[in-house]
Amino acid sequence: MNQKLDQKPGEVVFDLNARSEEFLETFFRKGAEFTEQLLQEVQRSRGEIARLKEENIKLRSQLASDDAVRDLLVKVKELEEEKRSIRETADNVVREYRDYEGRYMEMEQELDQMANLYVASAQLHVAMDPSEVFSVIEQMLMQFVGAAKIGIFLRRGTDDAPSLVPVHAFHCDAIKGTRIEWNQGAIGECAATQVSYIMEPGSTSAQGAPIACIPLLFGTTTIGVIAIYGLLEQKKNFVRVDYELFRLLAEHSSSAIIGSGLFSRSENLADVLGCFEGI
Repeated sequence: MNQKLDQKPGEVVFDLNARSEEFLETFFRKGAEFTEQLLQEVQRSRGEIARLKEENIKLRSQLASDDAVRDLLVKVKELEEEKRSIRETADNVVREYRDYEGRYMEMEQELDQMANLYVASAQLHVAMDPSEVFSVIEQMLMQFVGAAKIGIFLRRGTDDAPSLVPVHAFHCDAIKGTRIEWNQGAIGECAATQVSYIMEPGSTSAQGAPIACIPLLFGTTTIGVIAIYGLLEQKKNFVRVDYELFRLLAEHSSSAIIGSGLFSRSENLADVLGCFEGI
């Protein structure tokens, strides 16, 4: 390289153009590097922003899902309460239905029993012969009560010293030919007190003693006693309809026995009706 004419030997010459080019080259290189770094940072920031947006969407979705689950749980709880209420109502309806059904069955049984008692009472008064009356009483006790051994006693003797003798026996021949004094034993006490004597079928009693005695009342007078000595095997205890039948027999059997006795002693119906002349 040729030295300039005015340059002295050993003297460094400052080249402004070269320095300017070097500065510009360094500046643009640094700028390019900074720009590249800035673009990379922008790219990374965009990726981070995209990731945050995605997480935000997921969080929003999760929050919405949690709210939906919470609402669903509340709804499930409400439905369970409603189900419980409906079940309680249904149970109450079932109980009421069963109660009404039980009452209906009881009423039906009572009506059936009343009808049977009415038919039995009508049959009792239709009989015109004492033996027929005794047979009707026997059938009533067998069918409605389940009696297996029956005895019918009628009053004999004077008012001062009355006694009871058997006039009808069903499966209890041991009582035939006996005589029971007034107020003696269960049968005599039943006649004297005019109070029914009834024991539970399973109760132990004296040998040969009846388990039930029903007084036959004609007004205020006892004309006899119906005695039950045993029940059918399937009959375990007396029920309410049995006591109703005992009451019916106590009140109606006497008039049927007396009426059939009077009719049997008359030659015809005109003789019976003749006692009403002058009334």
